[in-house]
Amino acid sequence: MAVVRPFQGIMYDPRRVDMSKVVAPPYDVISTEDRQRYYDQDPHNVVRLIAGEVRTTDSAEDNKYVRAARFFTDWLREGILRREPQPSMYVYRHEFVDPTRGTRRVRQGILAVVELEPFGTGILPHERTHARAKADRLSLTRAVGANLSPIFSLYEDPQSAVAPIVTAATAELPRLALSGEDGDQHTVWSITDVQRFRDLARVLSNSPLYIADGHHRYETALNFQDKVRSEHPEAPPDAAFNYALMLLVDAADPGLVILPTHRLVHDLDGFDRGSLVRALSARYAVQTYTDRAREGLLAAMQEPTLAHRIGMAVGGTSGRGLSYLTVDIPRMPSPDPVSNLDVTVLHRELLQKELGLQDELVEQEQHLSYSRDLGGVLDRVERGSAQAAFLLRPPAVADVAAAAQAGQVMPQKSTYFYPKPASGIVFNPLDAAIRIVPA
Repeated sequence: MAVVRPFQGIMYDPRRVDMSKVVAPPYDVISTEDRQRYYDQDPHNVVRLIAGEVRTTDSAEDNKYVRAARFFTDWLREGILRREPQPSMYVYRHEFVDPTRGTRRVRQGILAVVELEPFGTGILPHERTHARAKADRLSLTRAVGANLSPIFSLYEDPQSAVAPIVTAATAELPRLALSGEDGDQHTVWSITDVQRFRDLARVLSNSPLYIADGHHRYETALNFQDKVRSEHPEAPPDAAFNYALMLLVDAADPGLVILPTHRLVHDLDGFDRGSLVRALSARYAVQTYTDRAREGLLAAMQEPTLAHRIGMAVGGTSGRGLSYLTVDIPRMPSPDPVSNLDVTVLHRELLQKELGLQDELVEQEQHLSYSRDLGGVLDRVERGSAQAAFLLRPPAVADVAAAAQAGQVMPQKSTYFYPKPASGIVFNPLDAAIRIVPA
């Protein structure tokens, strides 16, 4: 099972920066507009490390990876970033507004490093990844030599053995307390007590870890480990590059929220709205919405139903005209936890069978894109910049665990655990000479 350890991380010095202006979400949810906003907030915002700007003048000697490494080194030298004086774990409490209900919720986890191992019994994925994102993250990790954002993973603790350890830690003064630009509250406590390390390591070793968010980063950590091992064959097993930074959250945490990730089809040759709708109507129950069509579609996606319900907004061949509809596909009994998920049925029955988007085309990301912004995906179809939007309902946490336990993976971007853990709370240096202390 998973090996969880404290680490001697690198943190911003809150005496030198306003912490609320230097943290940001992970790279994969930062748009071009977001990046500029974070750039403007503070010259030391973490976005310069995790999602730096791409320039037309970029070269092998000067590009976003080289600049990230330079920022990291300079900030350490200037004292903007400081190495922690001792190995630690951290309790990270994230308070946020649940966008599905409009109520405030709290999610709590532990920041620590976890020994890398191939996917198997100790660390389990639940969805596929894209090669382009892994190549990007590997280039960044090699340049900077640190984990800049935590991998978000779930553990099972049926006896609630972690809770008293966390409660004791949070009874002390927090290390950090900051407000995000969206009103989120981030509070962090340090754990430095050796007995607490041992207790947490023992309890967490009893459960596999299910990767909730950060599959690309975990696979990147494995690839980085292979490269460093080849360059430093003398490095010991407890060298820092054999571990990865993770946020570990109880799978039963009431603050866990999963949002759906919708699909957009664009630039697909031969796409024809009428043919697609007729083909679906011949096979499934299709409901078309006309009066206040957009509102009707959104309301239908909230209705309870036993069928697989896929929402659709389909543009005309020339970009004019629009159809809003739902497709109900019968749910068939199956022992396979992945084959009967809405997202799998969407990919199999609609994207592959009807539109010809086989796995290799999905991997190339040429005609299919993803977004959690429901209004945004519908707007794109209405503007004609996408041919169709496919709307999904979110899977449950139990679905994620079942897929991982069965050794299966969902299609890419099947889950969106909301909100993402902030980047910039703590960094994990990966130098081959750094040793991870035992718990």
